[in-house]
Amino acid sequence: MRIQIESTRIKRQKNFNGLRLFVISSVLLLLSQLAKIIAAKNPELVERYFSRGIYPFTSRIQTSFSNLFPFSLYEILIMLLVVYGLYRIVRLFRSISQRNFKTEGIRFLIHVYLFVSAGLFLFQFLWSLNNYRVPLKDQLGLTVKETSIEDLADTYKALIKSANETRALLSETQDTVSHPFKTKTVLTSAWMGYSQLAPEYPIFHGNRIRVKGLIFSRIQTISGYGGVYSFFTGEPNINVEPPLVTLPHTACHEIAHQMGITLEDEANYAGFLACINHPDVLFKYSGYLSALTFVGNSLYQQSPDLHRELSQLISDDIKSDQHQISLFWEKYENKAASDVADKVNEIYLKSNNQPEGMKSYGKFVDLLIADYLKDGII
Repeated sequence: MRIQIESTRIKRQKNFNGLRLFVISSVLLLLSQLAKIIAAKNPELVERYFSRGIYPFTSRIQTSFSNLFPFSLYEILIMLLVVYGLYRIVRLFRSISQRNFKTEGIRFLIHVYLFVSAGLFLFQFLWSLNNYRVPLKDQLGLTVKETSIEDLADTYKALIKSANETRALLSETQDTVSHPFKTKTVLTSAWMGYSQLAPEYPIFHGNRIRVKGLIFSRIQTISGYGGVYSFFTGEPNINVEPPLVTLPHTACHEIAHQMGITLEDEANYAGFLACINHPDVLFKYSGYLSALTFVGNSLYQQSPDLHRELSQLISDDIKSDQHQISLFWEKYENKAASDVADKVNEIYLKSNNQPEGMKSYGKFVDLLIADYLKDGII
């Protein structure tokens, strides 16, 4: 009799724990969605209290800790989650033979619900509310307008000139050849570009940030991506397999995310600014090369003939670099994997204040042209 009572008590306790986890999960989910709704309508409040208040404090703690490790904590976290997920699934299937599938199934669903709710809560309050801050163009005093083909062509010519000049300097030092030591230098020194910008633009900071090279870079390569920012560990992570000349801009792009610049076009532009202000010529060239690619693609869509004419001004060294980059991505192209990755990214971007989806990356061109117009470069 005593055993039966004890068994009933334990069962009730488990049911209570399950209900408690369900309630906690629901509260976390509600808070995260409520914060998102409020933030979307109040960019000034987000900027003042989160982006320049809470976020710099929490992200500095995260990044200071992750800087202690030369490897990516993000990758370790992903592996642990995969192992735990497999454990829960195996346990669920084992429950069939033990005749407690219903109980284990409910427990499994509650844990999934808790994981998703807690993940969304942390995502919002550790990083994603920055999606609703005051736009970067307003903070830097840029006037973005509808792009004319003349402005696009003038920007393309200006970028060709700058890229040709910086590439010529690299040709003298052979700094475009991929090597583990050079890759490590990119990872450890990318932050220095922002240290040059911080005195003029308060939105940036000059704190040391160690960019992590992904051990499983091949997964990103097959998916067609160059980097990822981990909001949980405060780490900018990059795919280290692509040609060396592309890595500096990718690294600076991911650092921009660490600084709370979440929108992809803004991160591309911030990364460009950091690169061209970096003391290392390789970074300068990487910034110009990336901008040249984006602007060139945009010009080609509007006027293939004009794009073809102006592209004749590009040096042979740059054309060789562009060819090597194309060959690299073609070699590892996996349409199925990249389509899935693009679809997931499209959904993510559109649900986080980037209605253009994947096209958001290309809107970097509008910011760049506004910058060049403001500075009188074109």
